[in-house]
Amino acid sequence: MRALAFAGAMAVAWLSTAAGANPIACDVAVNIADQDPAGLNVRASPGGPIVTAVKAKGRWVRVEVTGQDGAWARIKTARLEADEVDNTSDELLWKGVGWVAFSKLGVEEFDSRARFHAAPSEQAKVVLSLEGSGDATAPAEAILGCDGDWLQVRVKGVVGWTKVWCANQLTTCV
Repeated sequence: MRALAFAGAMAVAWLSTAAGANPIACDVAVNIADQDPAGLNVRASPGGPIVTAVKAKGRWVRVEVTGQDGAWARIKTARLEADEVDNTSDELLWKGVGWVAFSKLGVEEFDSRARFHAAPSEQAKVVLSLEGSGDATAPAEAILGCDGDWLQVRVKGVVGWTKVWCANQLTTCV
């Protein structure tokens, strides 16, 4: 029994080390969707200790995602975006290297130009296209990951990769 427990502990240790070893590089900007008044926890590592919390409740806060490790997004900035209605200007809320859960991030919408591929490649099969669907826009159900300048999302119940999304709620995204 001890040998089994030791083997299990070693496997967990190896997996946790391997998980953080080679994150997928990304270069995307998305919004904080988490409206918890306490803020979005930014962690030192995927699932690690909390470094800070970025408060986005009722505000438009965009993060720059530079990597992915499983369900975790590596971010380098969190910025309060300018809002013409409230006469606010851009404000850097946090800068560094931190990790947040993809489930706490979002995009405003996808417009009729959006095509979703089976893999992060223009050559990959298109699994969903909003062109000609009669929908001017479609909401994102979830952000699942990123790879380079591609975003993996679930929209209309379909999981796919896209390079076209609207993160800026103050534009028409054209």
